[in-house]
Order: sequence, then C-alpha cells, then structure tokens
Amino acid sequence: MLTSKFPSLASSLASSKVLGLYFASSWCPDCTPVTPRLKTIFESQAGNDFSVVYVSSDRSEEQMKETMEKSHGKWGMIPFDSSEKDELKKNFGCCAGSEVFQLGMSPFDRKYGIPTLVLIDCEKQEVISFDGVQDVMSGELLAKYGLS
Repeated sequence: MLTSKFPSLASSLASSKVLGLYFASSWCPDCTPVTPRLKTIFESQAGNDFSVVYVSSDRSEEQMKETMEKSHGKWGMIPFDSSEKDELKKNFGCCAGSEVFQLGMSPFDRKYGIPTLVLIDCEKQEVISFDGVQDVMSGELLAKYGLS
C-alpha cells in the first residue's frame, strides 16, 4: 500500500477520492501552462474529492516554496529535502531528465518527464492514470474520474 511506503501521502489519501501526484518544477517551460489549470481545477472542488501533492523538481527549497506560494495555493507538497520525494520519483519513474543520474536511476528507469500528473484512486491506493496532464489540458479531468 502507498501509505506504508510513502507516509506523507496518508492524509491526502484518507481525505480524497482521487489524489494527483504532480511531478513538476517552476523552471520547466512545459509545466507553465499546466500548473495554473490544475490549480483552477483543484480550487473548483466543493468537497474533498480531489487533492494534489506537489513532487518538486525545483533546484532549491527556496524556489519550491516560492512556487508553492505563488502558483499552487493550498496543495500538499513533499518536503524538498525528504528522501521520500526521491523515492516517489523512482517508484513512479517520473522526474526531470537532469535528475536521472542524481537519483541513481538509469535512463530506462525514467518513464515520464515533467510535468506528469499521476492520478491515484485513494480508496484502492492504485494508480488510475499517468495521463493526468492530458486530462487537465483537455478539460476532461473532473468528468473522466467522476469528480464534482
């Protein structure tokens, strides 16, 4: 189960229907159009159906905190210096290309770059999609996963 491997996700998994793990950074040009759309979707939720946790590829803790305050609002986040952040990246194969060797991964271990939005069914604690960014950009996220 995800909560035993990644305890910092426990609260989000317990309080939502769908959890989005958002692998991104402030310096990534491909993340720039996705982040504000994801924020709008997150903020449009009346209940607790959808939560987002930011898994940062920012280059410093200061950069990550500034990005969170300016662009992400009330999302959860994995602490910058947490080993859990690196383990999430390795577990899901999601990271910036510049992080692959730093994380001890081979290029074949990296399945997804940034931005990637991994959607997780909170009750089953199973991945339901690695294509959350596409769902956000197409406007289909809420309807596709039965969110309000």
